This record gives sequence, C-alpha cells and structure tokens, in this order.
Amino acid sequence: MKLAIPTLTAVCFVVAGCASMDQPPMPASGAANGWPTAPALGPDQYALRDLSALNLTGAEMLPEAAAAIQQQLGSSEPVEGNYAETLNAYDRGDGHGAIVLTMSGLPDDSVKAEQHVIEFTLRPDPQVEGRVLAVAEGYGTRQQCYRAADPEAWTNQPCP
Repeated sequence: MKLAIPTLTAVCFVVAGCASMDQPPMPASGAANGWPTAPALGPDQYALRDLSALNLTGAEMLPEAAAAIQQQLGSSEPVEGNYAETLNAYDRGDGHGAIVLTMSGLPDDSVKAEQHVIEFTLRPDPQVEGRVLAVAEGYGTRQQCYRAADPEAWTNQPCP
C-alpha cells in the first residue's frame, strides 16, 4: 500500500503534464491564470459569427455557458473514426473569459480541425452574491486545412 501513493502521485503529475498540452489556443494577450497566448478574436484571425445563434442569455455562469455551447455546437450524433472534441473554459482573472470548442476528425476530408471561440465579459450577479455571470461579447471560428501549405496553421478562410 505504501507504494500506491507515490505511484498515484506520479500518475497525477504525468496526467497533469499531458493535459496542459491538449489545451487549444485562446484569444488573449498573456498566459496568466492558464490563459494561453493566441490571437485576439477579430476578423483577421477568425470568421466572425452572430452571437445570437448561440442562444446564450448572459444569465449563465461560465461552466453553464460552456455546457450549452458544447450541446449546441458539438457532435450530437454517435461519432465514428477518429473524431475528437475538446472543450475548455478560461477565466483570465480580470473580468474576461473565453470558451474554446475544438473538433477534429470531422467528416469533411479537407478540414483537419475546427475551432469555435467565444469571448465573455465576466460580471458579478447583482442578485446572487458570489455568482459570476458570463456575458458573451464575441464569437468566431477558424480551421486547420489538410491541403494547406501548413496544415497546423489556423485560418479563417474555407479549406481548399
């Protein structure tokens, strides 16, 4: 039993190390509080989308908004092949947050991965002390293309 605790601790460190590598890029200016550095949400990096399509009310907390976005945009069908979906929610700690839904292994053979990025303003709920509401401020998408010169690069343009 004495060996189980060090082994469990080692496994936790390995899993934690791998988890940080799986996080997709996020729109931010710095890497504070787990918020990775990536381009800000704007028309030069993302295809900007209509926020009303997400049906968010601004009365959701960030985790609730993340679950609603995954339910709406993620795969609701049984998945086949190598489909993968990653959902991350970030609180930058300065009143701003973001949710990133990244999907890969899509049926479109030209798209390597697709990413939905929603930025939020986080504000205290005036009715419930300690509750923080996420008000969506911007929504954009981008993708990686198999047939691009750099298949790892993100683009806001349709894949060839």
